[in-house]
Amino acid sequence: MSTATIDTYLADCTGSVLRGEAAPRWPEALSGSENAVAGRLAFHGIALLLAQAPGVLDSWPQGLAHKVREQAGIRTFWEKGHRAAIAPLLEALAAAGIRTLVMKGTALAYSVYPDPAVRERGDTDIFLPGANRRQVRDIFRACGFWETGDTKALQESWQCDTVIGFEPAVDVHWRINASAAISQLLECELGLDAGVPLAGLAPCAQGIGPVDNLVLVAINRSAHGQFGYYSGADRLFESDRLIWAVDAHLLVKAFGPGDWEMLVQRAARTGTAAIVSDTLAFAQRALGTCVPDAVRAGLAQAPADRGLAAYFGASSHLWRLRRDLAACTGPGEAARVLRYVALPSDEFLQARFPDLTGWPRPALHLRRWAEGAGKLLTGRR
Repeated sequence: MSTATIDTYLADCTGSVLRGEAAPRWPEALSGSENAVAGRLAFHGIALLLAQAPGVLDSWPQGLAHKVREQAGIRTFWEKGHRAAIAPLLEALAAAGIRTLVMKGTALAYSVYPDPAVRERGDTDIFLPGANRRQVRDIFRACGFWETGDTKALQESWQCDTVIGFEPAVDVHWRINASAAISQLLECELGLDAGVPLAGLAPCAQGIGPVDNLVLVAINRSAHGQFGYYSGADRLFESDRLIWAVDAHLLVKAFGPGDWEMLVQRAARTGTAAIVSDTLAFAQRALGTCVPDAVRAGLAQAPADRGLAAYFGASSHLWRLRRDLAACTGPGEAARVLRYVALPSDEFLQARFPDLTGWPRPALHLRRWAEGAGKLLTGRR
């Protein structure tokens, strides 16, 4: 059975759930494809969404339905452990006077989803504008977190233990994006001063606002499709995960005329109009999301060669590096960017060269430098 056929059926089920309609019954054409369907469910991140909706799994093969309900139970369990670890950390940061903005999946989970556990994710992303790194790290350690190995120039990851066996992870963003150039653009143009309360996560928790979060969802989706991402040992370039369509659907469901107008303006100023339009079109195609004609027209008329679009679409690696260095907040940040470009983490090297796991780290760096030099000499990007 083709992946497209499975994805179409899962999208039909998801759209029906979001509209409060009866989901389509299990099609005879998918009989014998239960393992493939389970794999696509995991990829799309919608197991709990479908499991919670009345009647969706009633016509599914018994073994598959049991597996989905089991996965859904694990997600609910994970959410409780994750929140129990993250909430005290956010309270500690707030008590120290450190402004913290929760981003991406966790901000969505506690703002537009009726049950936070439905928004599957592996970690919580937080943005700490202007924070002192040493002070933040001390707070993390005092809350029982330790830093993992995958430290980037503008971002680092932390984990902690829980009594229920999970290791909640937090990605700390010193800038709002892994690129300094994109961060400079977004930090200037998005309304980051106006956060939304996430009281279900923690009394002090603040998240990125809905219009800005939609822009970030679109950026994240586009980056995954263009640059790829790793799932285990596999590098994927798929950008049509249904969970991202659900994010967009739930965000715009509450939009009023002013929100739509703000979205068009901010997408135009940041050069994200094309990717925002593509994300909305995906949600509309997959789930029947309503997007006003005037919004589609406004996004289509926005300049297509500026801001983030120029950075993603028409630049070499060296061009991007120059833009990133120019956008750094100081020499210390610029040094970290250069160091990470020259000497990325072991996790990056393992993902970049999965077939060379036995090689020593210096040899992998030399291999990467040689490939980079070859691209410069041949003019490849």
